[in-house]
Amino acid sequence: MKCLFGFALAAALLSCAPALHAATADEVEDATFPVLSPVVNALINADDAQDLVKRADAMEDSNELQALALYLAASREDPAQLRAPYQVAALLARRGTDEMLALRYLREADERGLWFGPMLAEDADFADLRQTPAFQSVLANAQRRYREVAAGRVGAISVLPPSPGVVVAGACPPVVVWLHGYGINGHLDESDQPLADAGAVLLGINGTEMIDTFDSFRWIGPGFDGTHRAVQDGLDALAARQCIDRKRIYLMGFSQGSQHAGALLAQHPQDYAGALLVSPGGSQATPTESKARGKRVVVVNGREEGPRNLRMSEDFRRLFGEGNQVRSRTHDGGHTYPEDWQVSFPQALRWLMGGDG
Repeated sequence: MKCLFGFALAAALLSCAPALHAATADEVEDATFPVLSPVVNALINADDAQDLVKRADAMEDSNELQALALYLAASREDPAQLRAPYQVAALLARRGTDEMLALRYLREADERGLWFGPMLAEDADFADLRQTPAFQSVLANAQRRYREVAAGRVGAISVLPPSPGVVVAGACPPVVVWLHGYGINGHLDESDQPLADAGAVLLGINGTEMIDTFDSFRWIGPGFDGTHRAVQDGLDALAARQCIDRKRIYLMGFSQGSQHAGALLAQHPQDYAGALLVSPGGSQATPTESKARGKRVVVVNGREEGPRNLRMSEDFRRLFGEGNQVRSRTHDGGHTYPEDWQVSFPQALRWLMGGDG
């Protein structure tokens, strides 16, 4: 660990090297301490290599060299770490100072079993290296491994029924399909129970593509047909386990999942009865036309969200404003759930399903 500590400090010192020339010892210490302090604190307090990677991720936008030092330390501390050498390669490629060194660390990630091929294929940091034989070889390996890793994970479902004693209308229960935000997954736990207790089976679905960890997914385009297929497949899998009412399928999403939920209701209203859209976000354009009529829609966003999220929330309010019942709420927070979500969201779901809400 002592070698890693010294190595990381040396890397961090590079970021302030120009200021060290012709300086006194006291001046050097004053100049280097602000640069070294975050790296030293991370090296001292990190639990393991994975924690170092998380800390490096958090500082990458503010100081690439500090992040680079931590990625290098994590890569050397844990020979099984995939993301650490990958991020080293990406940062070096982004800086454009040493392409051979960037490829060296990319090959190191490949040797450790790099599997997130789709992410590598579109990573803008490697734009100048994309046509090199070395990059193409790593990419081919990563794409092959991705297919193996993603099988059984992409589109996997998580099911949460209502609690015993909750009255559910109809011979078969309705379903609320949960579409998660970018970088997380469809796993449901006990904190989600109030949503199911609104009177429906809650169905979480993993996104249509894995990102760079086994529990991080996203909904990919172009368009929203891939998400529609994943939702229908998830419903088919649920229907094979239990009776569900396919005429009462409601969508609920957050962030990227919210954008896709809104698009699905607009484009496939015959398959979905309504939607709860929470803080819509995403890189695709919001649909400008909707086939949905006679639906109930709730749009929730935070007052402190970014301009794009605020605009998308308004886009969906307008999109469903004609021929549907739309309810709206703006809470005081940002791009997150409101503090009272375990009460207000079940109320919204009960209203979607025909109650007073």
